[in-house]
Amino acid sequence: MSVQQQAEEALRRARQDLPVAAQLLHTVADLLSDYQPEQPANTTAIGMAFTAAGADVLGQYPRAVREHALDRALAALPDEANLPVGITGGELALHLRKAAGSLT
Repeated sequence: MSVQQQAEEALRRARQDLPVAAQLLHTVADLLSDYQPEQPANTTAIGMAFTAAGADVLGQYPRAVREHALDRALAALPDEANLPVGITGGELALHLRKAAGSLT
């Protein structure tokens, strides 16, 4: 196993212990920062990231858990008014990771 694979596995295991809502936000942040992080974030990219993250993270839980986690994740999102105009996907990912940290 390579060093990168070991690091990714350690990160995956560490995130398993987080609340489901925090796992969701971290996964959305990963997707935003992996796909053209230097481009301005837009609602389409954010929506697609949430859809993919929701399928990946929430799909394994019962409906009540999914709904509660999604509600908590959305409530923790930074207020649009506090984000700079033209924020990039990478910058938004940092804000999402900070919001995820508030859910632990």
